[in-house]
Amino acid sequence: MKFTVSTLLFAAAAAAAVSTVSAETWKITNEDSGSRQNLCALQVSTCQNNCGGPDQAPMAFCNTTTMAWGCGCLKKTPDFETWNWPIPAADCKGSNDVCVNNCNGQSGDRSKCFISCQDTHKCNTEDAPVSYTETDDTSTEPRYVGPAVSYKGDKLGDLNDGNDRSNLVASEDESSSNSDDSSSKEGETDKEKDSKNSDATSVFKTASLALAAVVFAAVSI
Repeated sequence: MKFTVSTLLFAAAAAAAVSTVSAETWKITNEDSGSRQNLCALQVSTCQNNCGGPDQAPMAFCNTTTMAWGCGCLKKTPDFETWNWPIPAADCKGSNDVCVNNCNGQSGDRSKCFISCQDTHKCNTEDAPVSYTETDDTSTEPRYVGPAVSYKGDKLGDLNDGNDRSNLVASEDESSSNSDDSSSKEGETDKEKDSKNSDATSVFKTASLALAAVVFAAVSI
């Protein structure tokens, strides 16, 4: 059996494509309708209980479509830690679950990836990643994705939940420092180039291995 160069290249490209696993992307609205309704009911009741009853919680709301939520009491400020409210807690758990799933989709040693998920998703604590779901009213859509920081104010590593936060973090850092340092911007550009080059090298290596396998099979035949 004879193989043309184009056939071998096509086979190599196909093998490389098969080896690529698409990462999941987390968003709390990914939850099914029933789960969203249950979460919202729990969110509202938790707010009402914290305020002292339904009549004391005029700003207890939760949108079952967007998952926008808020809590405001009539005679007090809610004293429930934000990271323990049902919606933020569920948002953290969902992000962690996707992080773990994305680790499972990687090749090679996944232990460091799993440890990173644990380190960046300390749900129900002040070290949990901030949930960008709280709004001023039920009609306002949440931001959903923001800089990866904890409620304590610490910067977190990559949450690995499919959401790109690199520009959000850079933008916040620039606004807080009020710095226009061109060398810093060039450094960020270099990092982006290095990342792209690394990805390209990885794909090339995968394609090369696949091509070598096809050629070996052809020679054997």
